[in-house]
Amino acid sequence: MVAELAGVRPTKRCLNDLEVELPDLGVRLEEIDRPIIVSAQAVPEQRDAGGAERVVALTDRVWFKVKTSDQRAVVTELRDADLPDGVHPSRGAWWIGGAGRRQADSAQRDFYVALQRECTTGRTVSSAHLLPTEWDWKRLAAEQAVAWRREMKRMVIRLVAMSLKSGQLAVAEFLNHRIKALVKADNGHEAYLAIIAEGVPDPQVFALLLDCVPGVRPDEWQPEPSPLAEMNPASGEIIWSTLFSPKIADAILDLDGED
Repeated sequence: MVAELAGVRPTKRCLNDLEVELPDLGVRLEEIDRPIIVSAQAVPEQRDAGGAERVVALTDRVWFKVKTSDQRAVVTELRDADLPDGVHPSRGAWWIGGAGRRQADSAQRDFYVALQRECTTGRTVSSAHLLPTEWDWKRLAAEQAVAWRREMKRMVIRLVAMSLKSGQLAVAEFLNHRIKALVKADNGHEAYLAIIAEGVPDPQVFALLLDCVPGVRPDEWQPEPSPLAEMNPASGEIIWSTLFSPKIADAILDLDGED
């Protein structure tokens, strides 16, 4: 499961500037449907092509202008030294630091002029307060966790559905681990299901895997080997098994068919 690359994310400061209501964690902030946020997604490509316009008054770091009909914003790219530990550049490099409106009738109230005043004290220019804060990094991590959980559930349902249809072991291969599902079904009766993880040492991750099977309570799973199937885990494997009804099997097939 590979997470999509992050786009140009608005900071909390930017969302406040735009008076945008915070969406739930299933929505990535860069996907918010506001013209200035949508336009900002083109800045990295524009910069690489030499077409992005700098905010020349902000001299402490490179900021680029974003313009729509009457909205304005500033975008910057963070380098490795700017990123918190554990944040990969592909997931948190580009940010919209602030936004406002173009004031054609008043140069003093124009967004870029006001931003220059905000960032200037005497001869010192500092735009550090426009960079993402702890809130922004926590929000990014929470979005990633929700997306990972959603992708993991989709993967588990797909594996169980594949095994339901074929009666064979279904396997998902990753770089350092494997996830497997095995269903033994008897028409009209309860089916046996085993979820097998190879190379997944974290018990919390395995618990999440089991929780991805709809209709099965946590206390309905049991570790193997057990009298249920008498499966013996191989070296590095963890196996938990359960019984589930034809109704749950139908629900799993329906969910798999929705993708």
